[in-house]
Amino acid sequence: MSDQVTTDQPPPAPPDAARRSTNGEIAQAIDLGWRVASLNALSPEKVAQSTARASGLLPNRRSLPWHDRVAVEVNALAGVAARAGVAISEGELFSLLDLAGAAIGSEEQVQAFRERLTARHVEFVKRLWAVGEPLGKAYELGNFLSDTQNRVASHPTDPAGELREVFDVERVQRMKLLLDDLQARIDPVAVHAVSHQLDRWCLGIDEALTAGRGLDYDALARQTIVWRQMLTGDKEPEAWIGHAGRLRIRSEVIKQMWLRAGPMLCVAVPALAGLGWALESLYESDRDAFESAIASIVAVAGVFGVTRASMAGALRKGIVSWSGLMWNRALATVVCRETSLFGEFYAPSRSQRVRQRVNSTWTRSPAFSDSRSSGTKA
Repeated sequence: MSDQVTTDQPPPAPPDAARRSTNGEIAQAIDLGWRVASLNALSPEKVAQSTARASGLLPNRRSLPWHDRVAVEVNALAGVAARAGVAISEGELFSLLDLAGAAIGSEEQVQAFRERLTARHVEFVKRLWAVGEPLGKAYELGNFLSDTQNRVASHPTDPAGELREVFDVERVQRMKLLLDDLQARIDPVAVHAVSHQLDRWCLGIDEALTAGRGLDYDALARQTIVWRQMLTGDKEPEAWIGHAGRLRIRSEVIKQMWLRAGPMLCVAVPALAGLGWALESLYESDRDAFESAIASIVAVAGVFGVTRASMAGALRKGIVSWSGLMWNRALATVVCRETSLFGEFYAPSRSQRVRQRVNSTWTRSPAFSDSRSSGTKA
């Protein structure tokens, strides 16, 4: 295909239309890793606690009894494995379901089920890495993301200690390294958002635990689900922000354009003004010399293949590419800000909430307002 610019070409696409989506095989591998880790963390006790449902309503997946719930999860796992190219045999599928059915009330059977699932996990790792390194890394990333919430939920006696280990610097850096290795196959907006939010959680966990504020562990579960949906493409990044977020994207684009182009414009505008003044002076003083200089410049530029059409085409392509880059960077910044749930996780303690409410009530009282209005300046 020729790169030559013609007048009958269609107008360029909007900047956000050219953004790369997550590769389908990579998305399936991430989802497979997530499901294996989630199924490994499932236990009859957890399922038994979630079986209560309102009278007259059909049960959803989370309110099914243990055998039916595991049957749903294992069959879903088999479906994702088939789409990822590492299908489970029918005999092994039935074996997993039989072990899960016998696990009720028997810790030995639960352990046997997990050992069989671990063997299947190892087989997935071998087969995916044999197909391609990106698929193996995507599967590992799915394991990491799922265990971020599974490990904390599986330690009710010491969730804070497990939380510190989950967001340990080394573990977070391993996830970021996997994201970096897969960045050419995953939506770049999702990679930017998840990577920055991992840093935010890693830096903020120690502060949250040390401050003694209330922690909402459900926010961590929702955050990991957001990460999975963004990385697999189950939900487009724009779906998280709505109309108000799109308006903030425009403001962010203007801000970033000014930050990057502002210093250059401060230098380029005076330089162009000086060049224009010099050319005008030359034109007024000696028109023949001015035309000769222009002709020489055009001739030299033609030797190097620089023509008016090529300059216009290069300028047009540059503007479209640069504007698309600015839009995607602004979109990633807004999506990262809007999808971060660390503020909900890091809730103030009860005593701090009472103190904030008292201070707020005091500052809104008429007596306080009158005392402020009647104060004198220093």
